[in-house]
Amino acid sequence: MSSHRLIVHQHGILLGRFDSDGPQARHNLHTLAAQLPAAQEFQLQWQQAIGEQRLLSSGPQGLRVLGSEVVYQDMPAPLD
Repeated sequence: MSSHRLIVHQHGILLGRFDSDGPQARHNLHTLAAQLPAAQEFQLQWQQAIGEQRLLSSGPQGLRVLGSEVVYQDMPAPLD
């Protein structure tokens, strides 16, 4: 499954991170980004998931996943 993230700043202030998963993830974030014009000083940072980090616990019953976090990497803005 494909996972993408769009990080949005305006005037240097973080407004939010938008995550989207699935086959249309990139397209969905591109649709959102089209509503944020550069003329209003929105800065967009595009990322794609490259893996996952997991925090594990080992005990008598075996391994347990205590938590997990998707690892993202910067990517160029989509042209589509």
